[in-house]
Amino acid sequence: MRHLLTAEETQYHTDLVERAGAAWGTGAADWDRRGGLPADVVRWCADEGLFGAALPAEFGGGGATAVRTGLMYEALGRVSASLASLVNVHGMAAQTLAKWGTEQQWASVMPGLAAGKRVAAICMTESGAGSDLSAIETELSESDGRLVLNGTKVFITFGQLADTFLVLAQREGRSVTCLVDRDNPGLTTTSMGDVLGLRAAALARVELRDCVVPAEDVVGRDGFGLSILVPHALEHGRHAVAWMALGMLGSAFSAVLDFVHERRSFGRDLVDHGQIQSMLTRMGTDLEAAKLLCVAASRAVDDRAPDASARILTAKYFVCRVLEEHAAQAVQILGSRGVLEDGVAARHYRDAKILNIIEGTTQIIERMLAPIFLRTRSQGGL
Repeated sequence: MRHLLTAEETQYHTDLVERAGAAWGTGAADWDRRGGLPADVVRWCADEGLFGAALPAEFGGGGATAVRTGLMYEALGRVSASLASLVNVHGMAAQTLAKWGTEQQWASVMPGLAAGKRVAAICMTESGAGSDLSAIETELSESDGRLVLNGTKVFITFGQLADTFLVLAQREGRSVTCLVDRDNPGLTTTSMGDVLGLRAAALARVELRDCVVPAEDVVGRDGFGLSILVPHALEHGRHAVAWMALGMLGSAFSAVLDFVHERRSFGRDLVDHGQIQSMLTRMGTDLEAAKLLCVAASRAVDDRAPDASARILTAKYFVCRVLEEHAAQAVQILGSRGVLEDGVAARHYRDAKILNIIEGTTQIIERMLAPIFLRTRSQGGL
């Protein structure tokens, strides 16, 4: 990837990969068993400035470019998809608030989010509303002159840990978002229990029962939730997921390369078998293509290019799809070592499936991209 990056970007990425690997390179298996990240991992993210890395400097953030932000997610994805997801969901909420919040919200909430003193989660999914968020039933209504929030959110990433929740709801038939603190007496969180992947992402069911929401904690106008705020959050999330998937793909490829160099089979080095060479070729080629797509998407964001959103969608779609394919191949090649629950290959295999569901399923993104490609072709594009 060095030929795609500036010297400064390369050095930043190299340094963060080394620091993350040295600090947590052997911790991911234990995190999955625990079902969450230890407090010292969260403190490390705050101390490293990761929570506020992409936030504008005026909010106390690092003002990182999209490329630099992507490199951060790639480095974290190498260690653990759950670790990368902690920073991602925090960023989805914080970036949305930075864009659409009020001066009062910025003053009261943003300093803690930028410094990582408070962790944010975003609450959209419900049992009857996943990809189709227009079906949400959580309601913000007026009672005795107060705004009251009622509903249940599920599969909320780091919902067991978060201090601040950005909640999508309906108010009189129009979508709205609002901030809710963990100490709100009407809010309770419970673990979602055993899940296929992202086992350390502290997935939670968030119950909202007569949560009193001050009017000043409503974010944006009524009707903005689904039309403006959610797309803004999802775009940040898709960009992050593409890059973390790239880190996972690189990690899986490295594990396979190490294995085939040390293993012999039927009297020959494993790497000399034609089928293994074919698998390595496909994995290595897709890894190189994934790097190109991720960097192109981030450069488009930094350049404010009109096709930036389409490039993010393309990167998320391709990288997550090939990650799922090659994570399965990594398990296959590693054999008995690959199926060990604590192993890198097994963890990436589980997590890869989740990445093809969150921030837009593979099928949803196909429905979004196909018209874009058709329109581009009809306008004389490649």
